[in-house]
Amino acid sequence: MNSTSRAPAPPLAEKAEGVRAAANTRLTALAGVLLLALLAAQLVTTLLGVRNQLTAHVAIGLVLTPVVALKLGTTGWRMVMYYRGDPELRRLGPPRRYFRVLGPILTVLTLMLLGSGLLVFLGPTSAHHAAMSTHATTFYLWLVAVTLHAGPHYLKAVRLAAADIFARINRRLPGAGSRLATVLASGMGGALLALTLISQVTDYLARHPHK
Repeated sequence: MNSTSRAPAPPLAEKAEGVRAAANTRLTALAGVLLLALLAAQLVTTLLGVRNQLTAHVAIGLVLTPVVALKLGTTGWRMVMYYRGDPELRRLGPPRRYFRVLGPILTVLTLMLLGSGLLVFLGPTSAHHAAMSTHATTFYLWLVAVTLHAGPHYLKAVRLAAADIFARINRRLPGAGSRLATVLASGMGGALLALTLISQVTDYLARHPHK
């Protein structure tokens, strides 16, 4: 009888990238899937009319803000480590030129969209009109950019996220529990932020009842 046990095969991402880079890819995927779900809900409030769904629109925007920060952090880490000469990431090579150009544009538009939205409710009254105009204009540019960015990534992100959540324990990439906890914590942090600041919406409606 052969007593030698066969070690579980490493996940495909680990084979291709190395554990550290693959773990970052999984974390980015998990954050991206949650973010897409929140953005879909936010788009519904926009289509139904932001004015009529203002409380939900702002609440969802606050919930997704820490998730956006997490995703920007994971993609930023990958970029910084690549240009610092990390062997794993250098071996994989740079992203396609399409994403190298679109990524920074989407990052700037996302920061403008979230920042102007927060400024509408939390900023001084003198900044209200400019913030509202910036938010409305940026939304359409952002929607085009996020569609172009998420389209090619969506199926891969779902597959990688599912691998961390549903795969058997011995087939998971190490750190799956920590990655899932990090993403859930970002969503819970956003929910807490929404509960803390949502009263600003009521004040806004009182000050702008017909706009």
